[in-house]
Amino acid sequence: MRILVTGSSGLVGRYVVDELARGHEVHMLDLHSPHRRDLIFHQIDLLDSEASRRVIAGYDVVVHLAGIPHPLNDPPERVFQTNTLATFNLLEACALNNVRRCIFLSSESTLGFAFSTTKMAPEYVPIDERHPLRPQDPYGLSKLSCELLCQGYTLKTGMQTLCLRPPWIWVPEPKEIEVYRGLVRDYPLWYKNLWAYIHVTDVAQAIHLCVESASLPLHDVYFICADDNWTSVESRTLMQKFYPETAVFSDSFVGMASLISNEKARRAFGFQPRFLSTDFL
Repeated sequence: MRILVTGSSGLVGRYVVDELARGHEVHMLDLHSPHRRDLIFHQIDLLDSEASRRVIAGYDVVVHLAGIPHPLNDPPERVFQTNTLATFNLLEACALNNVRRCIFLSSESTLGFAFSTTKMAPEYVPIDERHPLRPQDPYGLSKLSCELLCQGYTLKTGMQTLCLRPPWIWVPEPKEIEVYRGLVRDYPLWYKNLWAYIHVTDVAQAIHLCVESASLPLHDVYFICADDNWTSVESRTLMQKFYPETAVFSDSFVGMASLISNEKARRAFGFQPRFLSTDFL
């Protein structure tokens, strides 16, 4: 298949490009220089609607990773506007050019916990795709808005849109690994993130599986995450200490189980995370 990856020069994008290029013709799109010189590269800004429509043509699949990755370093209006308008322009270009499938990298921030300013607790654990979405911040709101954009374009055009919701994406880079070790030491500070994560190559694997699956619905959303939490503390102990309000637990929620379930992705397209937090630390 002929695939375009937006955000291809980012830390996650590079892994996704390399994974998909092993079996498909992959082109790259980003504002920044590419990490590979052997693949076609489009240096455009997705906020430019005309350039987006000109470039996003002739592809079987578009994988949309581009955007501001969190709300901490930019004004809130820039975070929301950049993420939503870039996604709108991309989907409009896909629709006009008859792209048949778009895979959007959303976020578990759609749940609302990570950047909340009011106290929130899971209604049940592990959290799955039925859990209420209550984002309060511009990043989580932008991701939820983009999911709605995907659904709208599917209804309008019949284009398949698949939204993947990873939590914190961990990468096997020495500098980042030191950060993760610090997280583990200070894990009580990170309760809003639900101590959920996913290895970057498992993100790339999930996208590759969605690219090649022939049995997925025209539109759907999936949490993709590692099987464990990263604290080295049992998950029910974490819940009792940090989320005592939560009273509904699945029988499968034992040991170091993630607070977010990846079961739907497992059933739908065979997602199977290969890495645990102990592989980093």
